[in-house]
Amino acid sequence: MELALTIFNVGAGVGIALVGAAVAYLAWRLTPLIAETRELTRDLQRLSQVTETELRPLLDRAREVTRSAEVLTDDAAVKVARLTETLDALEDVAGRGPITLAPHRAAAGSVESAHIQEEQADR
Repeated sequence: MELALTIFNVGAGVGIALVGAAVAYLAWRLTPLIAETRELTRDLQRLSQVTETELRPLLDRAREVTRSAEVLTDDAAVKVARLTETLDALEDVAGRGPITLAPHRAAAGSVESAHIQEEQADR
């Protein structure tokens, strides 16, 4: 039984040694990957900083343009409402009869001579 226990212990020790060697080999092979990952992390940090510094003015300008567009839209809506009111009033006036924009004046007499009016009456 001692022999079996000794064989088991030696086999387990060799297995553990092989696992340790495999882990060491994998760590040695992964060292370049870890270095590249660190470099990529630094690059991503730099990229995010540059993106933030570049995009902040663009986003501020976009907000400003959006606010201006809202103001213009509100102004246009007010002007359209006024135009609608004016057109409605014009339709009301047009429905009543002829539109008189100036106060009514007495008809001015003809500037033609009386002889011409008599000739036209004869015709």
